[in-house]
Amino acid sequence: MGKPLHFCIPVIALNVWFPPFTWKMSLSMTVPASDDGNLSRRLTACDDITCNYGRCVLVDEQPTCECKLGYIGETCNETINDALSVPLTLGVLAFIIGFIILLFVLAFFRRRIKARKRKKAAEEAQLRNGAHL
Repeated sequence: MGKPLHFCIPVIALNVWFPPFTWKMSLSMTVPASDDGNLSRRLTACDDITCNYGRCVLVDEQPTCECKLGYIGETCNETINDALSVPLTLGVLAFIIGFIILLFVLAFFRRRIKARKRKKAAEEAQLRNGAHL
């Protein structure tokens, strides 16, 4: 009767994103499913789905987004490290504030030490001048 048909589907997909516009172009084709030509099937390649940070692939003849590293979700629009962004930001902010406080404390003690040295030098100079009189 008929032999199974093995074929490749050429797909052209172009997703261009310029806020706030998105253009999408895809190509779909109708191919016969068997050699006898009685049945044909419309094969669409990802024309109903937009993958933001990924690419569309067919899994069991269903369009699915295959996300780039670091992105998840049905349309690859969520980042994996969203949960880390707040603690990371707070940690960096705490480090910067701590560093600034440390600089102020060091500057305060340095001024205090210099003031003591000046006072001690003035007292010694006064003693020397008083001893010569």
